Amino acid sequence: MIGGIKRVQVRAGSEGEFEAELREFTALVRAHEPGTLSFDLFRDGAPGRYVVLDRYRDGDALAAHNGSPYGAISFPRVRALLERIDVRYFPGHEPGDTQYTAVELTRAPWEKAFRLAAEIRLMPRWATRFCQELREEGETFVVRSSQGDVRFRYEADAAARVIWHCADTGSGELRMPMRVLPHGPGSLLLFTIQQPAGCSEAAFREQIEWVDQELGQLRELVEAP
Repeated sequence: MIGGIKRVQVRAGSEGEFEAELREFTALVRAHEPGTLSFDLFRDGAPGRYVVLDRYRDGDALAAHNGSPYGAISFPRVRALLERIDVRYFPGHEPGDTQYTAVELTRAPWEKAFRLAAEIRLMPRWATRFCQELREEGETFVVRSSQGDVRFRYEADAAARVIWHCADTGSGELRMPMRVLPHGPGSLLLFTIQQPAGCSEAAFREQIEWVDQELGQLRELVEAP
């Protein structure tokens, strides 16, 4: 699950237009997004100040929300009514969940973030817990990790805004999606990992800590000048 909080300050005199736009957008979200668990608007007390609280089942649901056709129309309208907006996302994990999506919001424009995230040779600069060394063997790459050597490749699909991380330890390939989504003038990074068969809950929680740290380091990389 992924939770979000958006704090906004609406331009003076635009409160009614903002609320009407959000009512229309919220109705479309509830009608067409089964993966959006909640999307609610609250007044924050001060004039023109509001909070939006939203929850998503997983990274696919958040990607669907951000890429919706009605969102492409509504988002620019809403932003034109705002003086400022602060957005944060929070990943959630409960015991027994077999997947986890790390989330980072970045100031880097989508094109730059996707280009750098899709360059496998940059992986040692941000995936520092997993990738202790990256070497090329012919047309493939091998990652030296704490669990041993892992054959690794990327499948980057700019149209779908996803970079598949494909790892093969010898017992079959594991595919993990990294999504790079436009988000206002910046972009949103989402990386989903799956609990491997035979992996204990404690070991999976350690992997979660790793991916949280590493996605933060990727955010720093794509925001660098």
